[in-house]
Amino acid sequence: MKKIAAFVTSALICILVIGLFHLKFSGDLKMNNKEFGTWYNPFKDLASGVVAQNLHDDTMVVFGSSEFRHGRKTLYHPMNMFRNQNISLMTLGGPYNQTLNHATMLGAIAPKIKTKKVVLILSPSWFYKNGVSEDHFGLRFSESAYINFMENPNISKGTKRYVAARTLKLLSKSGSIEGRIARTNRINIDGSKNIFSETAYKIRKRYLRDKDILTVKGVLKTEKIKRLDKYNGHIENAKPLNWDKVLEEAKVNGKFKSNNRFYIKTKDWNLKFRHRFKVAKGIHKNETYLESPEYDDLKAFLRVCNAHGIKPLLVIQAVNGKWYDYTGLTRDKRKIFTTKINEIAAEYDAKVEDFSKYNYKKNFLVDASHPAAPGWVKIDEAIYNYYKENYRENTLFSRLFLSGFHNL
Repeated sequence: MKKIAAFVTSALICILVIGLFHLKFSGDLKMNNKEFGTWYNPFKDLASGVVAQNLHDDTMVVFGSSEFRHGRKTLYHPMNMFRNQNISLMTLGGPYNQTLNHATMLGAIAPKIKTKKVVLILSPSWFYKNGVSEDHFGLRFSESAYINFMENPNISKGTKRYVAARTLKLLSKSGSIEGRIARTNRINIDGSKNIFSETAYKIRKRYLRDKDILTVKGVLKTEKIKRLDKYNGHIENAKPLNWDKVLEEAKVNGKFKSNNRFYIKTKDWNLKFRHRFKVAKGIHKNETYLESPEYDDLKAFLRVCNAHGIKPLLVIQAVNGKWYDYTGLTRDKRKIFTTKINEIAAEYDAKVEDFSKYNYKKNFLVDASHPAAPGWVKIDEAIYNYYKENYRENTLFSRLFLSGFHNL
C-alpha cells in the first residue's frame, strides 16, 4: 500500500508540474509560412506534432536524408528553388535518416496529408545487408512520432508489430527509452489497461508534445522564418519554370573543379576521400544488395501509405558510379538494388523516378552521393511534376464538386 500511495503521490505531482508547464510555455506552433516546410532543421524533423500543425491542404511531404542538409545553401535546394513558386512542401530528413524513421514519422502525420501524395528519396547506401545501424537509428528516433504512429487507428496491427519489433531491436542498448517504447507497445498494440502504466504514458506523451514545441520555438528564434497571420502558400504572378533552361543555368552556376579521377569536387575530395582512398578500394566487395532489412522497412512505409490512400513517389538517388565501382559496389550489384525497388514499388502501387541513369554523369554529384546543382534540378523537377499532377487532380475534383453543388 505504501508503494501504491507513493506512486499516486508522485504521479499527481508530475501531472501538476506538467500541467503548469503546459499552460505557461506551450501552445500551438502553426507558422502559416511555406518557408517553414522546406526549412532544414533536425529538431523540426523530430517534432511530429509541429510538423502536423504545418501541413496545409496543399502540402506534399518529401522524405529524404543528408542531401537536405548538404545542399541547403545551393540555389537549387527546394528551399530556394520553390520559394517563389505555387508549390507547398514539407521536407523531412537529414543525416542518418533512413526508411524506418520515415515510416514512423509518416504514420504519425499521415491523417493530415490532404494532398494524398508523398515523395521518398532513397539512397542506395541505406540498403546494405545490415540496414540502418543502431547508432544512426537512435540519433534520428522520435519518441513523440512513435507514440503518434502507434495511436494511428488506420495502421494495421501487423504493421505496428513489425515497426515495434524493429524499433525495440535497434534501441536495445538505449537504456530507459527501451522500457518506454515497450510500454507504448503494450498500451497501443496489446491493449494493456494497467492504470499506472497508462498514467505514466499520458504524462510522458504530454511532456514530449510540449518539449517538441518549445524546442522548435527556441531554434526558430535564430532563423528568419516569421510566423504569419495568414498562410502565404499562394504566390501571385509566379513565373512558370522552364526546366531545360533551369538545367542549363545549373550546369554553369554549379560548375566545380575536380582534382581526381572520380569527378568528386576538390574540396570534398580533400576533406573526406583522399585520406581513405587506398583503404576504400574493394571495401564493399562483400555487399550485394540482395538482402537487407531496409527492404522490409520500405514495405512498412508503403503499407502506411496504402492505409491512408497516399500515392508515393520513390526517387532512386544517383550515386558516383566510378567511386562505387572502386569500392566494390559494381554496376551489376547496383542493378540488383534498382530492380528490387521497382518490384516493391509495383507490389504497393508506388511510382518510381530512377536517377541511376546519371551514375556516370560528370558533375551530377559533388561527392559519392550528394547532388550537385544539375542533380538538384532533376530532383526538383521530379518533385514539381509530381506535385502539379496532384494539384491538377485535386483542383479538378474541387471544381467538379463545386459545380455539382451549385447546380443543386
